[in-house]
Amino acid sequence: MVKYKEIHKAIVNKIKSKFEDIEVTSTDVAEGITRPSFFISFDNLKATDFMNEALDREITVRLYYFPRDKHKNKIELLNMQDDLNDLFLKDNTLKINQCTNAEIEELALDIVDKVLHCYFDLRLSEEYDRSEQEHEVENIEELQIGRI
Repeated sequence: MVKYKEIHKAIVNKIKSKFEDIEVTSTDVAEGITRPSFFISFDNLKATDFMNEALDREITVRLYYFPRDKHKNKIELLNMQDDLNDLFLKDNTLKINQCTNAEIEELALDIVDKVLHCYFDLRLSEEYDRSEQEHEVENIEELQIGRI
């Protein structure tokens, strides 16, 4: 099963592939902001069981970009919107690990209080790992056969 921290790391790696000089931070905004920087948060996490065979998950990823200059940043924010469209839609595959990729189908971009907000949804569906249960069933069968 893919862990949420793996998804976060994959997003950081994707951002760093295009913006290697811009920090991706997890610092609380109340503690102060490094500029320029990205901040990533997950919202609306939803996990559901699919027929006792798979785990379906939906995640809203919220990416915030804090521009270099707190006051004069209109052109920088317009350019960043274009760059994020290229990064997440032109190459819309997010490689989470060797076995798992997720597609990004849509970006929502807003500028609020001179901070760029970028939102997208990820959907993952993974079969449950039944290998441990299969071994338990085999052991139970061996025990039952041994009693006969």
